Amino acid sequence: MSVTPRSLRVRTRHLVAGTLWGVAGLTLALAGCSSGGSDDGTAEGTAESGGARSSITSYEDVRRATIQIIAQGTLRDPEIGLADASGAGSGFIISADGLAVTNNHVVTGAATLEVFIGGDRTRSYNATIIGVSECNDLALIDIAEREPLPFLDWSTEEVTAGLEVWAAGFPLGDPEFTLTRGIITKARAGGDLTGTSSIDHTIEHDANINPGSSGGPLVREDGRVIAINYAGGQVAITPQFYSIAADLAKPVVDRLAQGDFESLGVNGWAIADEAAGITGIWVAGVSPGSPAARVKLQPGDIITSLNGLPMGTDGTFRDYCDVIRTSGTRPIATEVLRYDTGEVLVGEINGTEALTVSFTIGGFVEEDLPPTQSGGSYDYVSVEDNTGRMTVDLPRQWSELDTLPIDDAGRSMPGIAASANLGAFYTGFDEPGVALVAFEGGSIEGALNEFGAADPGCNLAAEEDYDDGLYQGVVRYWDGCGSGSSVVVLLVAEPADGSMLIVVIGQAQTEQDIQALDRVLGTFIVEPPR
Repeated sequence: MSVTPRSLRVRTRHLVAGTLWGVAGLTLALAGCSSGGSDDGTAEGTAESGGARSSITSYEDVRRATIQIIAQGTLRDPEIGLADASGAGSGFIISADGLAVTNNHVVTGAATLEVFIGGDRTRSYNATIIGVSECNDLALIDIAEREPLPFLDWSTEEVTAGLEVWAAGFPLGDPEFTLTRGIITKARAGGDLTGTSSIDHTIEHDANINPGSSGGPLVREDGRVIAINYAGGQVAITPQFYSIAADLAKPVVDRLAQGDFESLGVNGWAIADEAAGITGIWVAGVSPGSPAARVKLQPGDIITSLNGLPMGTDGTFRDYCDVIRTSGTRPIATEVLRYDTGEVLVGEINGTEALTVSFTIGGFVEEDLPPTQSGGSYDYVSVEDNTGRMTVDLPRQWSELDTLPIDDAGRSMPGIAASANLGAFYTGFDEPGVALVAFEGGSIEGALNEFGAADPGCNLAAEEDYDDGLYQGVVRYWDGCGSGSSVVVLLVAEPADGSMLIVVIGQAQTEQDIQALDRVLGTFIVEPPR
């Protein structure tokens, strides 16, 4: 069991995003589509390679080149957890030799891709990923078929509000092809809407799309692709949906023919939890062989900073993609919060420094706890001290509280102590509990000397640097305290401005007590002196 500094209450901010492959339980708003027509006929050739045009010249025939993609793999969702997932997305073929376009979030991290063309469920095709870009939410895949396939042409016509369009695809995993009609409502809407990409602009329209439509085309009356649908669910007077404009998508797709572009190999989205003080890029899946995979980034990790810049503070991919586009293939200093273990890891993506643990709390003491002392489970309540400056989550079972201020050279400073028996906690090592106090002035080293003189019967097990993003300092651990079964934790830390010292002293005997101290270190907040 480990402390998760500032991370125990991470929740997603569902801007217009949710699970990426349709895992049940979250609102999915990412979507992309295509349109329909007859099953017969093939393409005349590959426009990019041979200059030939598509035989599809009407939205009524777009179905022939629209595909459904079934992705098998493992995703990590912050609310559901790790899940073997089978999800469906959409896409469309762009060349007679089987190249097809879809969204990054449909395919990245998938173990297998199975493709059905035009709603025909009697035959399926395997597909391989040629290149992906999470910053543009685009992917290029290759369908394993050598017979000429029907394909769609890109539109080069000007996009204007009021233009009639058709959205096509296979929403909600339904094998039945779907085609909806609408109009362009904005020719140049914002490009940082979903928390899963960052592009210059999008096309806003009202042709209905749903989860599972991701990656399919938005077409004009002549069947040419005007955009790639990828997001929906924002509601004004009527629901509005968003597509990646062809003038932005085509150059990226061309680059993807040579491999990944503006990508670390991540399938994820921006999250923000103001209460816990956590922002970052939640990693749902990782592409094998990618820069993210090479440093052993894992599903469930939260990328909290790149090159020292905090990620996801505005709930978007903007800063994440700005760093990637600025750095190119140069090393990117990376900080990651590993959600499961509470470890903070640092290293370099595209560099020589693999991710290594820079800080964790409590993990090593688990082995020192007697296995028979499992204890019971705690429930928690937020406690505020009498000055109103200190708050922390504490076990309700530690029912004796002291929230009176501490006198510090004539000034009232915040303090909280809690235990089931405060008297026993104050006078010995065998009663679980915690005390938090704040002081002005002084040094971390001085406070460690003052508060760190544990009973000689305790064993100093470890000392580590502490940095949870808000406070920095030193944490010490002792085991074998009291009757021999207690663990003592001492934290001395300060905010970046050095305006005060915060001291936390905790005692534990069971795993549940350690979890309680984890909760304390993950939730305490002290307002600076006024």
